[in-house]
Amino acid sequence: MTAQSLQALYVVVKRANHLKEGLHLVLNVSHAVVEPAAMEQLRECSASHHLPTAIDPLQSECQLSIVAPVETAAIPRVRRLAAA
Repeated sequence: MTAQSLQALYVVVKRANHLKEGLHLVLNVSHAVVEPAAMEQLRECSASHHLPTAIDPLQSECQLSIVAPVETAAIPRVRRLAAA
């Protein structure tokens, strides 16, 4: 997912958010390849509870949680010892 393709996802989130007031939306991108800039934008929306102004000029409250991809560099490698 790129910062540019994220704009289309925001439109879907806005639509879902307006269909039911108080809805808590969860975006599971755990199996997606997400560019750092796009992930940062998602985190900002989640923290601020608002979509970008260009998408939602009225800045409606948006309860958004992100299930982020696991960063492979942060996962320690497990070494197995052969049985003697």
